[in-house]
Amino acid sequence: MKFTDFFWDFDGTLFDTYPRVNRAIQNALKDMNIIVPLETIIPLSKTTLGHALETLCPGRKEEAWQRYREHAEEEGYDSMRPYKGVLRLLESICASGGRNYLYTHRDKTSLDALAYYGMTPYFTDYLTSEEAEARGFRRKPAPDALLYLMEKHGLSPDQCVMVGDRDIDLDSGKNAGMSCALFDPGHYFDTYDTPWRYTTMLELTADLVWEQKPDDLRVSDMLALQDLQQERHPAWGAITPERGPRQLLWLIGELGEVIDVVKKVDSDHLTVPGEARGRLVEELADAAMYFHDVLNCYGVSETEFARAYYDKVRKNLKRDYAREHKNKYGI
Repeated sequence: MKFTDFFWDFDGTLFDTYPRVNRAIQNALKDMNIIVPLETIIPLSKTTLGHALETLCPGRKEEAWQRYREHAEEEGYDSMRPYKGVLRLLESICASGGRNYLYTHRDKTSLDALAYYGMTPYFTDYLTSEEAEARGFRRKPAPDALLYLMEKHGLSPDQCVMVGDRDIDLDSGKNAGMSCALFDPGHYFDTYDTPWRYTTMLELTADLVWEQKPDDLRVSDMLALQDLQQERHPAWGAITPERGPRQLLWLIGELGEVIDVVKKVDSDHLTVPGEARGRLVEELADAAMYFHDVLNCYGVSETEFARAYYDKVRKNLKRDYAREHKNKYGI
């Protein structure tokens, strides 16, 4: 891993809560007879919530705050979802010997959301708005909370990274002496100065945790990687059920490439490191890509596939193949 200690913002970083936040802002303003489209609210709230309210109802910010709070938690956790790949990322950090910390301006509902989605075990410590305020810490971009957490856990800033979706998140990390990584799927901060910028959690995981050399990709990782490739290359066509037969034909074609290698190269060269073995593994990887494309085309999840695979293995372990063969062929 490039870092050992990861400090996470909540809204817009771990969880895709901005649609929920923006609806609450819109409803709060509507209560005040101020009608504003979501398209106007979205870029303002990405700066800060306070900035959005001050801009949209100058002079009535406190009233807007109160009404916002009334609407903010009207929706359940189904509209407070983690970004795709977050759980795998947190797990990967811990499995590699790293630690995760939460530092958010959100209240304890952030901890409730972590618990609801099974993320709590992957966090070493948390600092929400209530505790930060109780300790007298200034809000981001001030480094107070991060300095406190680093001192509490005896951390070196050169091994720490602050991950956030806004400039104030990253500035708080810089002010604390640590590195900063930008998660910005909406490209709101393309000009922000940081070497670490990502639009998907998979990219962040691959770069900061796996360092582009994963030891063991799961089915879920492979499905996500195929989605990422399709997203980056829209000319390839959408992954839909209608496209399944085509991807299956490509899979068969790639298996032909594998067969070609095995047919033309002796096993002695294929079982030792070298150019021939490298070609074999590359062709097998191509075939695996199309196989996972087929799963994506038909919406087969990693869990569904894993269960079917495991059930099939259990069934095979109990089968008497010699008896089945004799019953079928008489020999």
